[in-house]
Amino acid sequence: MNVLSRRTLFAAASLAAVVPAAHAEPSLELGAILDKYGAALKAGDVEAIVRLYTANGSFMAPNATAAVGPAALRAAYKRIFTLLRLDAEFNVWEAAKYAEVGWLRSTSKVRTTTLATGKEVTNTFNELVVFQPESGVWKIRSYAYSPA
Repeated sequence: MNVLSRRTLFAAASLAAVVPAAHAEPSLELGAILDKYGAALKAGDVEAIVRLYTANGSFMAPNATAAVGPAALRAAYKRIFTLLRLDAEFNVWEAAKYAEVGWLRSTSKVRTTTLATGKEVTNTFNELVVFQPESGVWKIRSYAYSPA
């Protein structure tokens, strides 16, 4: 994870810890972005996924180097979709937007099909997603997940 990504995640976590929940704006908009992400995962639509990220957005998968920026994001998701078909259901447990940062915590149930074998498995994950507005549109700044 690069320094900027760590700082962004740390800032979001710190902000969530020190700002009382009464000041947080619950955000259906951020959950809707996650729904678009899930639809793009299911469709295997790399370009739709990349459009959901900021220009310096990062995707941080367990045991992998962070993919940062459009070219790296595109390569990471293309690599995933050459190996797997994904169908994810997300449950947002909490979300908030502030002036320049938003975040959500979710869990997901993901049915993964290995393309080479056709084998299907279902796993659950925890996600922390940090958002930033870019040209007036909220986008994913950092997406991190881990097995639940």
